[in-house]
Amino acid sequence: MILIFEALLAGYIFWRAILPLRLHWGWKAALSALLAVAAFKFHLLHLFGGPMFFSPVLPEWLLLAAAWLFSVLFLFFFLLLAADIVGGLYRLVLFCLRKKKSERFRTIVNRVNLGLLVLSSVLATVGVIGGTSVPGVREETIAVGHLPEEADGMTIALLADLHADGITRADRIRRIVQRTNSLNPDLVVIAGDFVDGTVPVHGEDLRPLADLKARYGVFGVPGNHEYYSGYEEWMEFLPTLGVRMLPNEHVLTGGGNVVLAGVTDPVAGMTGREEPDIGKALEGAPPGKARILASHQPRLAHEAARQGVDLQLSGHTHGGMITGIDRLVARFNDGFVSGPYRVGSMKLYVSNGAGIWNGFPVRIGVPAEIVLIRLKRE
Repeated sequence: MILIFEALLAGYIFWRAILPLRLHWGWKAALSALLAVAAFKFHLLHLFGGPMFFSPVLPEWLLLAAAWLFSVLFLFFFLLLAADIVGGLYRLVLFCLRKKKSERFRTIVNRVNLGLLVLSSVLATVGVIGGTSVPGVREETIAVGHLPEEADGMTIALLADLHADGITRADRIRRIVQRTNSLNPDLVVIAGDFVDGTVPVHGEDLRPLADLKARYGVFGVPGNHEYYSGYEEWMEFLPTLGVRMLPNEHVLTGGGNVVLAGVTDPVAGMTGREEPDIGKALEGAPPGKARILASHQPRLAHEAARQGVDLQLSGHTHGGMITGIDRLVARFNDGFVSGPYRVGSMKLYVSNGAGIWNGFPVRIGVPAEIVLIRLKRE
């Protein structure tokens, strides 16, 4: 799938932005080579960066440079599409008025393309800075069904998509932990995608998680990237940091007033491991308690609502990363992308994530977040 998109990206930009240039073929060939290197960066980095496709072991400066260049192309691609829509409407108007295009049309198009490329470069720079900065705090008050009076006002710090890797190292994880601890939460839930890479390479980058503090403890569920990174090893390592993992199981927390359940990720089945099972996760849970489900991907929300969950906490989408493109991301996640939702009688909160994936570390209008959720009785 990624290879197809890379080819589409390179082919469209070549056809729209390089081919029309009034340059010697040698310059066009050089630009095309640079385009190919940037567009196929995932496979080229994988070629030199070891067996982990999503987490090549390469210097941070190289990963950032490659990510920035790819981000420029990505944004340029969508801006060119928008320009083509405007250009198509312009041609349609000329056709209806029976007028011919200006002979300077090609020159105008090339200048517009140059302007869009400059804009893409600026946006990519802003986006990478936003994507790699320490997340801010977002506070939400959510009314939860079946919440006992004793748990009214209980706070949950929701972290998701930390993605410790060649760009997000221990120092950034440490600052996220410090900001989370400053909120003094009753409970910390980490909704998957802790890491990209193996325990020997990135275990130390997650070591600061051991400093997380919460009255009722720190809990987590695996995300899809844990399955790409050595699932069994991470499920053994994360508890050594004080993170209680909940793969299709639950605990009673909040002074015995809240059932906190967790599930595995939907990609588990593709790797021959246990698929998410909400029924199993809630099996034996006492009645009359608020039921909270941690699920990395939000698309389990409808099933969770049918199973009697009161609140689901998720991540995975990164909030869509870019305003406008977030609508496209939502379409691949059952319409869920960022913030609070109501699904039947259940509430769902989808975090923008506290980190970012090194393959596309861009945020424009969709900031990273540590979410402090305050529960109240419905």
